[in-house]
Amino acid sequence: MASASLLRSLWGQSELLLNATQVRSGVEWAGSDLRLACVRDALIQHRRLSIGAIGGSITAGSTYAAGRLSSGFTYHEKVQLALNALYWPKPANDLTRPASHHLLNGGVPGTGPTYMEHCVHDHLPKDVDLVLLEYAVNTDHRPEAFERLLRKLLVHSRFPAIIVVNAHRWRVIRGTDGRVDKCWNKKWSDHVADLEHNATQWAAQTWGETPGLVPGRPDLGPMPHFAGELNADEDAIASLCHHYDVPLVSMRGSMLAAVRSGRLHIPSFMNDCRHPNGQGHTFLSQSILERIISPPADGGTTICEGQRSLPALPPPLFGEAVSSSSTSTCARGSALSHHTAWTKGFVLTDEGRGPGKMGYMALKPGASMGLCLPASDRVSNLWLGYLRSYEHMGRVEVTCMGACRCSPLVIDGHEVRDGISVTDVKKLTLKPVAQGEGVTLQKEWPTNASTCCAVTLRVLRDSTSGEHKFKLMSLLLGGADAGSIQLFSMRVAASAAEDVAHGRARHRRRWPAKGRVHK
Repeated sequence: MASASLLRSLWGQSELLLNATQVRSGVEWAGSDLRLACVRDALIQHRRLSIGAIGGSITAGSTYAAGRLSSGFTYHEKVQLALNALYWPKPANDLTRPASHHLLNGGVPGTGPTYMEHCVHDHLPKDVDLVLLEYAVNTDHRPEAFERLLRKLLVHSRFPAIIVVNAHRWRVIRGTDGRVDKCWNKKWSDHVADLEHNATQWAAQTWGETPGLVPGRPDLGPMPHFAGELNADEDAIASLCHHYDVPLVSMRGSMLAAVRSGRLHIPSFMNDCRHPNGQGHTFLSQSILERIISPPADGGTTICEGQRSLPALPPPLFGEAVSSSSTSTCARGSALSHHTAWTKGFVLTDEGRGPGKMGYMALKPGASMGLCLPASDRVSNLWLGYLRSYEHMGRVEVTCMGACRCSPLVIDGHEVRDGISVTDVKKLTLKPVAQGEGVTLQKEWPTNASTCCAVTLRVLRDSTSGEHKFKLMSLLLGGADAGSIQLFSMRVAASAAEDVAHGRARHRRRWPAKGRVHK
């Protein structure tokens, strides 16, 4: 275990540190050491690690989530800083300055596993060794999406070690009427006072209690959904970690007892019910670091160098809902070419602005391109990412044929309201061809494309800008769950993936002000 003095010298907002017992309790489920043993072996030999952090706003480290706009305050950055100090990687050449362990922040604010299960490869380092996976407060009662994401990571070609990182939703009993608030904000002064001084609030935090009953407050009577529903996502993720024997680190494991006893006040480490401040990220980092460097007693075998075969995954815990995502596809930039059957007037270009701006661009009406996508016997949802700007942009019509059908969709890339250029998205619902219905294709399509969902984009002559530029940036194809992804989430995800392609730090991103061009 790293010394308190070392951690305080490395980490901002670390005035408080968990004691050794709390740190160990934060490892809610030690899980298999099969992969983490290889991470420790690399650290001991001072080899450079490649770490990927996947999650929502907690991982992304937005200003609101982390408490300030500065590097080094998120849990994964703190883990990286500690590993650099404890196991500095040897430089790759004769340079005297030591290298740093590599960290890619693939977190996307406002999104959950229903997005990331399709596009996780866009948010991880190509040479990933360790994945930190955080979604306990973003699962939105869709644990099957988290399970599909977890299974995809478990069979990743790099065989990375995985640690699931669970934040916790903390809540309050309102002083005015005694009802439970499923969320709170420290700006609400009456709630802050209660949380710091009122023992009822300390007891309001639950884990495993009978749903509907508030611990220590039988006088309040049954409260529907008090414990069970609010903990359901976190409990489901914990069940999945047990099922797949994946290590799990949690806030509730390390801090719940201290909060219930009144020794630790929630506002000291949380910005609101879901988002830790820098101090809360410190607490998470301590338990993550503990699980990385301290093997469990029964470590077992490893899959280090020369051993690349893994045991088969167990059957899905959530059954058919997990195995129904065979048509999942996510592509952006140059990867769009893998799904492009033909182009007429569209060219793949970044316009000299870097890999994050790569896409298929057309400038003249009548230009067209065809996307050959996996067909499904179920309803699917296709999200198309495109460049939206206040000048030069035209419109395309999107149609479907081959092994799928859709209602025609017109996408207008021209929008003067915000005065900016950004990636936007539109959703298209794809339906399978009805039984007995013939498969038809336009003349541009090769005859062997009849087995795919054939999506055509054609630039229209009508234009609100007077010009006809259109640029396709990305696509996401998924099942029914993909239709429930919020539009805001997809917009943020598109910009986040561009940042990853550019190698920019996610926590430093700000939305452009009105009138500022962000191309």
